[in-house]
Order: sequence, then structure tokens, then C-alpha cells
Amino acid sequence: MKQKQYSVDEKTAVVMAMMKSQKPVSQICKEYGISDSLAYRWRDEALEAIKGGFSDKRKQRHQSPDAERERLLKLIGQQAVIIDYQKKISQELCL
Repeated sequence: MKQKQYSVDEKTAVVMAMMKSQKPVSQICKEYGISDSLAYRWRDEALEAIKGGFSDKRKQRHQSPDAERERLLKLIGQQAVIIDYQKKISQELCL
């Protein structure tokens, strides 16, 4: 038997209903036609995603100077290659 694939919107609706509702989780699950364990799994995944979103922003703001320097040097190198390639093409077109 094939399992039903739920969309992100469906999962979000269930988790939001669980978080803001005064209804028991079992009633919410009956309304959406899912098991309690599935709803709790989606809730846990949503909370982990929220936590990960907050921690990623902090990491980006507090990057080490060396990591930021390496990122910028890589970007400069990529742009230099593009510029050189464009110069080569424009010279060939003018000849």
C-alpha cells in the first residue's frame, strides 16, 4: 500500500492548528485524517527547522574574518575569470 504524500501547505496547516488551537490534538488529527504520531512528527520537524533558521542567521553574522576573506577572494576570482572571458570574446568579435 502506497503512503499518501502530504504537501508542505498541508503539513503547515496541521502544525499551526496544533500550536494555536484549543482543540485536542486527536480532534485536529481526525479533521485532517492523519494519525497523532504523524502530527507530532511534523510538529517536531517544524520546531527543528525554526531552531535551525535562528542559528543559521547567527552563524552568518558572526563569521570569522578569515572565512569572510576567503569568501570574498573566491568571489573576486570568479569575477576576474568572467571579465577575462568577456574581453577575449569582444576582441575576437572586433577582428
